[in-house]
Amino acid sequence: MILENYFKRIIICKSLMLVLIIIWGGMVQMSNTSYNGANNLTDLGGLLFTVFSVVYFFVSYQLYKFKPLGKRLFTPLVLLFIIFGFLSEIDNPMELDKNLYYLFVFYIVSPIFFVAQGVLIGMLYFSTLKSKFEKT
Repeated sequence: MILENYFKRIIICKSLMLVLIIIWGGMVQMSNTSYNGANNLTDLGGLLFTVFSVVYFFVSYQLYKFKPLGKRLFTPLVLLFIIFGFLSEIDNPMELDKNLYYLFVFYIVSPIFFVAQGVLIGMLYFSTLKSKFEKT
C-alpha cells in the first residue's frame, strides 16, 4: 500500500514537472520564432510535441489507475521523449536568454523529471507493483 502511494505521488509530481517543461518549451518556441522569423503554424516539431504530450498525459493517467496499457506504453514514450529532445536540438538549436526560469527548468526540473521516469520504470518492472498491472 505504501509503495502504491509513492508510485501515485511520483506520477502526479512527474505530470506537474511535464507541465513546467511544456511551458518552457513554449517559451523556447516563441523566442526561436522571434530570432528566425519562422511560422509557428508550420512547425512540425511543435505539433509532434503537442501530440506526444497529450499521449504522455494519457499514459500517466493509465499508470495512475494501474491499467496494463499504461505499463506497455510508458517505456516506449520515455524513449521517444529522449529521441525527440535530441532531434529537436539538432534540427532547431536553442537560442534564448538564459533567465531564471530557464535555469530552474533546465538544471533542476528536467533532471528530476528523468530520474522520476527511471524510478517509475523500475517500480513497474522490478517491484511488487508489476502484479497490479495484470489484466483484470
